[in-house]
Amino acid sequence: MLEEPGRRRFPRFVIHIPFLYAPQSPWPASLGAGWTRSLSEGGATVELSGRLRPGTLLRLLLKAGHVPIEVEALVVWTGGRFPDGGGLVHGLAFTQIAPDQVLALRAIFGPPPIMRQAGVRMPLDVPVTCHPRNPAGPPLQGRTGNVSRSGLFLRLPQLLPPDTTLEVTLHASRDPLTVDGSVVWVEPPEIWKPGESIGHGLRFTALDWSTLLSLGLLLV
Repeated sequence: MLEEPGRRRFPRFVIHIPFLYAPQSPWPASLGAGWTRSLSEGGATVELSGRLRPGTLLRLLLKAGHVPIEVEALVVWTGGRFPDGGGLVHGLAFTQIAPDQVLALRAIFGPPPIMRQAGVRMPLDVPVTCHPRNPAGPPLQGRTGNVSRSGLFLRLPQLLPPDTTLEVTLHASRDPLTVDGSVVWVEPPEIWKPGESIGHGLRFTALDWSTLLSLGLLLV
């Protein structure tokens, strides 16, 4: 599935999802983690912690929903570090992908003309502790509903107005992960139900590369 140099057979989309990777050998083998920056049926632009040489063959396990997608890929070029505090950029060409995995990959894009862009939300149901910072308030216990590279969907026992800043600790099976964010939207009152939690949209406000990798590992 290599694309011809200077010519792309497949349209590429700005999509951010986490993945695991390893040199082409049976799993598990010294696994690393990264995030895609763009994705197509023929390859991807990705962020990694360390630099890989062009010509390196990899196996990738991408996560965008309940079904993982496994592909084989070749590193075709490397670049610098993304200016937003991300990782080192690499260009990958997919060399082998099974037909059912192609279908799973296409499901990420969605049907034309409403292809997904950037913030693919992945299901994640873990307990959280939220510490309101501005305005300050007592800690709240809640749960996540889904997550993307840019934010979280939270269910909390009480309303927090938009622009409330939070420190959120995700209590997952691994070590707890703490992120900072700001509430950007709240479910409208007409859909609230007595005794049930209220949905909030949280946008991350400070997410360094180390935290982003931990989030990716949690998801994958």
